[in-house]
Amino acid sequence: MIRKYLLVFFLLVVLFPSVLKAGSDPFVSNYDQGLSFFCKSNLEEALSHFLQSADENFNSWQSYEMAGYCYFEMREKDGALEAFEESLAINPHNPRLVKVYNDLKAGAADIPLRPVADAEAFLPGT
Repeated sequence: MIRKYLLVFFLLVVLFPSVLKAGSDPFVSNYDQGLSFFCKSNLEEALSHFLQSADENFNSWQSYEMAGYCYFEMREKDGALEAFEESLAINPHNPRLVKVYNDLKAGAADIPLRPVADAEAFLPGT
């Protein structure tokens, strides 16, 4: 009987908090907040969250891509190109971004884009 209580105690005190922590990934939280600010055209705040998300998960091509769109809409071409390059280095099979990157680099894209018609397309893991 005491073993049963010790097992329950162990599960609740030791394992349960670590399971909760594993489910609350700050990278995803920052990315989601970035999308929210981006959709509201609060580009500086969105950029901050996307960069933080990228710092927390260096393989997040979505974070770099969205940071690039923030830079682009803020008319910071060099920042946009750098962020897009980071994204394409991780995920080179992104035809939409390849086109945007090539157009921007060639000078063909000179007005801000609104890439997020459907924000779910930019969710991590997609």
